[in-house]
Amino acid sequence: MAQILPSIFGADIMHLQDDINFLEEENTQILHVDLMDGNFVSNIAFGPNQIAEMKKNSTMIFDVHMMVKHPKDHIDDVLATGAEMISVHYESTPHIHSILQKIRQAGRKAGVVINPGTSEVVLEYLLNDIDYILIMTINPGQPGQSFIPKSLEKIRNTKQLIGDRKIDIEVDGGVNIEIAEKCVKAGAELIVVGGALFSGDKQAQYQLLKEAVK
Repeated sequence: MAQILPSIFGADIMHLQDDINFLEEENTQILHVDLMDGNFVSNIAFGPNQIAEMKKNSTMIFDVHMMVKHPKDHIDDVLATGAEMISVHYESTPHIHSILQKIRQAGRKAGVVINPGTSEVVLEYLLNDIDYILIMTINPGQPGQSFIPKSLEKIRNTKQLIGDRKIDIEVDGGVNIEIAEKCVKAGAELIVVGGALFSGDKQAQYQLLKEAVK
């Protein structure tokens, strides 16, 4: 069964603890946390200190998505947060392999992220060094964009590339209830949801999202 990964970036910044408590009560297993540097992407969000503080106040697994230009300069601080899953953009560094190795050597799950304009073919020589692949289904860093339909083909192609390896496919960007179901049918196991969960009646929305990915 696929899982919904709520994105804390989509929560109410004035009531973060309330939303974290809500997710805990809903037995959420994994929380998706964006780390943005205002450089690799135009937005700025959740630095290592804020992530570490949230981690101290939660029992959820933290999935940190590093949207930063120089990940090697930040990886030690991200590891120090206690996050169990850390993903790095393929496009952000020429040394993606060494950073993924460092994450794994620290006993964490390592993920590689690819932007909409990046082919899944670039993953071929990284498949033995990763635990999950995060496919961006919008251009990263700005909320409110629409899901890119071509992403479904990329999910299917990535599933074929993985073969029988134990690597999960995660998707992030513009996902609502209908799109979540399509992504799972295409082969995704981890579905990041922000605005579609936290806008309106989040309890009702969460139940519908969970049903969609069963």
